[in-house]
Amino acid sequence: MAGDYLRRTAITRPILTDKQKHLLDDTISEWKAACNIGSRIGWNHGETWKTYLQDLAYGEVLEETRLKSQHAILATHQAAGALSGVEEIEELDENYETSRPNFTANTVKYDTRTMTLFDDGTVSLTTVDDRIRCELALPDDEGGYQNQYLKAEDWEVTESTLSRRDGDYYLHLGFRKTKPEKLVEAQGDDEDRTVLGVDLGIVNIATTST
Repeated sequence: MAGDYLRRTAITRPILTDKQKHLLDDTISEWKAACNIGSRIGWNHGETWKTYLQDLAYGEVLEETRLKSQHAILATHQAAGALSGVEEIEELDENYETSRPNFTANTVKYDTRTMTLFDDGTVSLTTVDDRIRCELALPDDEGGYQNQYLKAEDWEVTESTLSRRDGDYYLHLGFRKTKPEKLVEAQGDDEDRTVLGVDLGIVNIATTST
């Protein structure tokens, strides 16, 4: 379960050729289109569960975009998460006027099926065409904070995000490891937990809740 893990993010930059940048730009564009297809279908059907929305939208995403199969699945899940956030806002304030999430951010999600990290400091990424493999801009210092996750056996890579900003590309690498038993016991079953919003790459209101 999600609460059984500690999670961290390590930010780095992929070193890309012009051709690789073009492929990633196309992938980002198709990802946004796919998320908006999922958002539209989920909104029209009143569906926010990712497995159900995947069943509803997967075929159209594959037909209307150039995304590969796993990225099409991830896009429907991203849309479901955004729609679920809208539903929570409506539950908090029934008078607040909400609208369908619109994905505009220059980002694309990756998971262990669409991204592979290698021990030589390179990464392989799925695109709308071929997979690309490139080096990561990592600090020479072995003590750099990224290395404590990349080279540690107890941290495993999980869902990550590639983003483009002002012509530069960044990889927000997600890592997780099993939460120590003592920490789990200390947290107990308290319901008074702090929940922070995260950027889903959509145009919508952000909320915090305790």
